[in-house]
Amino acid sequence: MDAALVRRGGGGASVSRLLRRTLVGVAVGVLVYVVALLVFDAREIAASLTDFAWPAVGLALLLSSINYLLRFWKWELALGWLDVRGGSGGLHEATELSLPRSLQIYLAGLSMSVTPGKVGEVLRSALLRASNGVPFTRTAMVVVADRLSDLIALVLLALLGLLGVSGASAYLPHILAALVLVIIGVVILGTPRLFGGLLDLLAKLPVVGNLAEKARGLVDSSAVLLRLGYLVILSAISVVGWGLECIGYWLILTAFPGVEASVLLCVFLWSATTLIGALSFLPGGLGATEGSLGVLVARMAVGVGESVAVASTFLIRACTLWYGELVGAIALATFMRDPSTHADAIDLDGEAPPESDPPSIDLDP
Repeated sequence: MDAALVRRGGGGASVSRLLRRTLVGVAVGVLVYVVALLVFDAREIAASLTDFAWPAVGLALLLSSINYLLRFWKWELALGWLDVRGGSGGLHEATELSLPRSLQIYLAGLSMSVTPGKVGEVLRSALLRASNGVPFTRTAMVVVADRLSDLIALVLLALLGLLGVSGASAYLPHILAALVLVIIGVVILGTPRLFGGLLDLLAKLPVVGNLAEKARGLVDSSAVLLRLGYLVILSAISVVGWGLECIGYWLILTAFPGVEASVLLCVFLWSATTLIGALSFLPGGLGATEGSLGVLVARMAVGVGESVAVASTFLIRACTLWYGELVGAIALATFMRDPSTHADAIDLDGEAPPESDPPSIDLDP
């Protein structure tokens, strides 16, 4: 969670800060790929693409696009569960958030994919406040619920993919450890008493104390979004979305002549290495995802040498992470071209007026 966003309520200055961090992530990405080209023979990588079946890239981009639409569906479901359009039970005024505007805000958040753990995607909450006056703390937990459900989906897909991996027992403990961490996070953040108690402890610390006080508005929305039934729905959608990206990776990998890899193997490779990147908390998982994917695919797939491993990794990341960055940048630029919303975002540069305490929400099913 971006401290300045919580402190200022999602102001324009914080949006600028997130954009600067995104540029840092892009720079890190360029550095990672330049280093890879220097370490490995760039001419051999280019040669491996000579007979590559390029239509596979188009299909992978299509699958990524469908995944983004499924993730937008998750965003819309979460807004509905929080009753954002209806005023969140009196927390703010009812707002007419149109579906096209909601889609624009959601896609704009993709421009923050290269921030650590994608937490920069809370940009959506800042834009929603600028556009419709919805308090930042009301929707910031949507991003957290989205990431937790993604992690659950990646763990499930990795477990499924293990069925197609020989010697799978060596990887099982690591995947189960990731699952345990996710469950602990869900229990703490989804239980108001535990989440509130954690904030009480953090409030006593010198550096993060003030931030913890400002973050108390997140407790109610977190309890709503992390209800078991809602989390199951979000995770099921994530399984389908990430599964499509796994198929996209399979299409790209097998588009290289002489490569043999099963769908299940590619499901394991893409989900497990994406999980590694997410848990590394590096910007966009840069370096962690690419490095682990390149090593594992060369070890497990038939006909994959060093150059094919690097080339296929570059291509799938281009069709997922960097494609999302491009779509997000276009959506954000379009949003900021609207004079009214741009002015509202800039007006939020200063201190935001104090928000009223969120109303008590009945958490009974």
